[in-house]
Amino acid sequence: MTSVKPYFLIIAIAGLFLSFRSEAGVTEKMPCLIPVPQDLKMGEGCFRFSQSTNIRGSRSYPVLYLQEKLNASGLATDPSGQAEEIVFSISPKNGLPEEGYRLEIGEKRIMIESSDNAGAFYAVQTLLQLMPPRIYSGGADIEEWTVPCLEINDYPRFSYRGMMLDVSRTFYDASYIKKHIEWLAYHKINRFHWHLADDNGWRIEIRKHPELTEKGAWRGPDEVIEPSFGSGNKRYGGYYTQKEIREIVRLAAERNIEIIPEIDLPGHSRAIAAVFPEILCPVEGGASVQGETKNVWCVSREENYRLIEDIIKEIASMFPSEYIHLGGDEVALASWKECPSCQKLMKECGYTDENQLLFHFVRRVKGIVEKYGKKLAGWDEIMEDSSIGKDATVYAWRSVGTAEKSVRSGYRTVMQVAEYCYVDMKQSPLERGHNWAGIVTLEKLYSFDPLDKFNFTDEEKENVAGIQGGFWSELGNRPYRFVEYQNYPRTAAIAEIGWSSPESRDYPDFYRRLVTSHYDRMYHQGIAFRLPYPDVKYFEKENAVKVRLPYPSAVVRYTVDGSEPDSDSPVCMSAIVTDSPRKFRFATFFNNDLKSISVGASNIKLFDTLAVCSDVITNMGEHTRFPLSNLKDGNAATYFRSDRKAVPGDYIEYRFGTPLSCSEIIVETGIPDITLYGVTDGYVEYSYNGIDYVKGDTFVDGVAVIRPDQQVKSVRINITGKSDGPVLAVQDLKIVF
Repeated sequence: MTSVKPYFLIIAIAGLFLSFRSEAGVTEKMPCLIPVPQDLKMGEGCFRFSQSTNIRGSRSYPVLYLQEKLNASGLATDPSGQAEEIVFSISPKNGLPEEGYRLEIGEKRIMIESSDNAGAFYAVQTLLQLMPPRIYSGGADIEEWTVPCLEINDYPRFSYRGMMLDVSRTFYDASYIKKHIEWLAYHKINRFHWHLADDNGWRIEIRKHPELTEKGAWRGPDEVIEPSFGSGNKRYGGYYTQKEIREIVRLAAERNIEIIPEIDLPGHSRAIAAVFPEILCPVEGGASVQGETKNVWCVSREENYRLIEDIIKEIASMFPSEYIHLGGDEVALASWKECPSCQKLMKECGYTDENQLLFHFVRRVKGIVEKYGKKLAGWDEIMEDSSIGKDATVYAWRSVGTAEKSVRSGYRTVMQVAEYCYVDMKQSPLERGHNWAGIVTLEKLYSFDPLDKFNFTDEEKENVAGIQGGFWSELGNRPYRFVEYQNYPRTAAIAEIGWSSPESRDYPDFYRRLVTSHYDRMYHQGIAFRLPYPDVKYFEKENAVKVRLPYPSAVVRYTVDGSEPDSDSPVCMSAIVTDSPRKFRFATFFNNDLKSISVGASNIKLFDTLAVCSDVITNMGEHTRFPLSNLKDGNAATYFRSDRKAVPGDYIEYRFGTPLSCSEIIVETGIPDITLYGVTDGYVEYSYNGIDYVKGDTFVDGVAVIRPDQQVKSVRINITGKSDGPVLAVQDLKIVF
């Protein structure tokens, strides 16, 4: 039986209060701005907006942008108004740094000064953050709109503050990209790195070669590209027309965002190779690190460079950016090792290994890029050859070491170091996401500094362009809006690293500003951001479940039957006394629309056991590092991986030497916590005698559940359709007694 005691979780609030305390009360009086400005002085009083507020200044975009935001919130302004005014002064004569601004707010006047439109635009973003958060979603019902009197002198630390989005593996349509850019602008991000082509989809219209999007933008059972990354056995994909791209580029430019387009080559090119297989070497080489085959351009085939020039010519016409990013990473060099013509080219050029063929290819493509007035950008593999030239920009991703090497070698370097800046990584051990670069918590990301982490000379510091976060979208298919969950609030951390001085950055203060005000802003901006989950513990001596809130104002709801908490679930206000804590689940809620993952008590087992089977059999071969025996070791971290794609008729059967008595068996497929390579189409069945089988659930998102009413002798996974991964991954059975 469960009961609720009326004592509150003082430990939850007191434990976090220390993180939010301030020196002499100063912090509480300061506005919660993100990124934190370079210099801010508070004044007395406030500026009140009214129907007679006048905006004066040129008809530049920042002026029109502010007018639009105010009008959308019911604050129609009067050009002839005399009561209070907002004055813009945008002129190089103001002598402010690029993108910098001065914002002075008095009781009757707001003055915005900048040397360029970018600075004025960022002054407007700061002004919007000072207003009630409803300014982002419309707030006509707010009785009084005010901002505090203050003076801000502000400018960015780095000229490059970027976020990268991969749209090949998961496609996000043009309307979503426009929202994505708007969200970046709110955070003073000024670069959008658009990863437009990779193995799993070609997303940019090339009019000279319409087949690229007619065929290469789609994957599915009857397409040239097979299903992958949760796209299922149906047609999936899409692309951007040149008209859409030009509109997106225009919108981004108004918001001071430069779009850097990327098509990845000579590796990561299965999508284009599926359309034009002749670009490949005649003899297939090995697989890439992701297990992809037939995805490397033949270096020695002269016709390939003509096709690349066709593509680059059109890309250059669509994007005004100084740079075109052409990848150059993770090339399966075995393709060239097995190719007679590539080996002939090696001998003719005096090369001694296939890496030199990569640099040969990059130099050829760099020449094409420069022919159309652009500069080359690429991943840090390109810096291994000095002949590429120091006018190329290196995006350092593999490690802190490669980032340091790029800078010291004299390359203009964008820091996108995976262990800090890859926002597709897990945010905690309990959450979905990649983990090959480690767990990237908000605090860990915020701790990264593109300069102070290294002992660069003043000259070397000039090579650091700035910082960028990156989202690779293998896991973007689910849950709904997962891209926002992974990007925010980590984008806010990237913004503060890129903009604010290191002296003004402090993680506890950043977190205070985030949860006090910025959550509300992001909510009204329409971002489905991540909420931290509560810390839950069971205290056996007290028979009580206690919850530590992730921040003081957090709302935590719970269930007692193992189900997902929702907006109708009770709010956890105190310790919960119970002798059956394992089915309690808790989640943090924001405005009842957003929620964290749900968690149980972290110090007890939520499932009774992992089933240790006497035997497991399958008709599929096994990967040498992920053998079938992993399914009977009782270790949740290990799993079985087949040596090929699963097809109809494949099966895996778990057998129990002693019949199993339980209330529930959870059958999970896919790599643990990552969920890639699970069952796409199939069902489970189970037997009480080891001979006759009862059909159970079909798999949904790689999971099926059995609720037997007798002792179970065996469980079988039956595959009814091709898997949409190159292999099948299966986990131990989870048992609930």
